[in-house]
This record gives sequence, C-alpha cells and structure tokens, in this order.
Amino acid sequence: MKRILVVHGPNLNLLGEREPDVYGPMTLEELNHKLREFAAEHELELKIFQSNHEGAIIDFIHQERHWAEGIVINPGAYTHYSYAIRDALAAVGKPTVEVHLSDIKQREPFRRISVIADVCVAQISGLGWQSYSEGLKVLCAGATMTNISQHQGGSSMAEPIVEAKKDGPNLVKGPLKLIDSSGKETVIDRPWVALCRCGQSNNKPFCDGTHSKIGFKADGAKFFSQ
Repeated sequence: MKRILVVHGPNLNLLGEREPDVYGPMTLEELNHKLREFAAEHELELKIFQSNHEGAIIDFIHQERHWAEGIVINPGAYTHYSYAIRDALAAVGKPTVEVHLSDIKQREPFRRISVIADVCVAQISGLGWQSYSEGLKVLCAGATMTNISQHQGGSSMAEPIVEAKKDGPNLVKGPLKLIDSSGKETVIDRPWVALCRCGQSNNKPFCDGTHSKIGFKADGAKFFSQ
C-alpha cells in the first residue's frame, strides 16, 4: 500500500466559503472525504494535514518523512514565495506533486509563479478537487514501477515516455538511465523526472545545484527508460 501525505496550505480551511466562484462550493472536509474514497479504491494510505502556518507545514513534512512514500501538496499562497517549504520538500526527497484547485496560469501574474515546482515531479491545476486525485494518480504510477536497481546491466532499454508541458519543464516517465555525451551513465529512480529548462547546466547532465535536484537538461545526453 502506497503511503502518501496530502498537505493543504493556508486558507484552504475556508473552502466552501472563500471565493466559491474561484475555488468551488466544496468544503475542505468534503474534499478530504473524496480523497479518502479515492485512496480506498486505489489501495493508498493517506495522512492529511492543513495549516495556515509555514513552520507547521515544514514540521509535518519533516516528521512524516520516514513514513511517506510521496507527497501531494497545495501550498496555497506559499506557492509563490516559500523557499522554506521548497527546501523542506527537497530535503526529504520524496516524489511530490504540486496541486491547485484553480488554474493558476490564468489568474493574476503573481499567482503564476511557483518556487515549489522545480522540486516536484508534476504541477496540476485547474481541475478543482480532482487536481488532488490526478496528483495521487501520478504517484500511483510510481508505486507500480519496477525497481531499477534490481535490473542493472542486462535490461533492455527503450525511448522514454515524455509528457510535454506548455509551461514549466517537460516530464519524463522514470526510472531512467541517462547517458551523457561523455558516455557516463546515471540512473534516476523516480516515477517522473523533470527535464530542466533553466539553461544553466552548461551542457552537463545535471543542473548546477541552484535548481531542482531531480532536474536535468537534454543537451548532449540520451535518456532511456529501464
């Protein structure tokens, strides 16, 4: 059974009352009920948490890091500026999906910025409560992946499945073997891997460390699914 944290950020406790024309009429309790139903159908175990406080969210991520196998997070307004939550997600190293009820790309300019996305395997928005269920589906896909470490050396390789994104990095279905222009092989064992478009990797397989730890640039490299 896959163990997943669901984290709701600030003001989501007011769902159903807060701007229902934007966020819908569903309350947080009703949303969580939908998620528990989805989890039961897909054999997932969820721990659900909501807080209006940045430090409380970080503490929860830290405290549950050994239990969780993945994270679905709606950071709310922290999406746009909380490097502390971003660093907490990067520190625990769990596959994470950033979700939003509304379509943040179609809203005010400041809402289109995410400092969280580069440490996430996907960003899903604009689907109402189903943004969460779609996030869980991404993590479910990883739950059935074969552990690449069990198949080193003799496995066949195929071209990866790439999900092109209009905004933000493309996603490649993992686990992957990366072969750079020098012939060096690197295994990336994650359900989804973000192809970084930062332009700062200087044709090296991985970014220079100022961006996502799971991001890499395609210059001079080949990627194979395992």
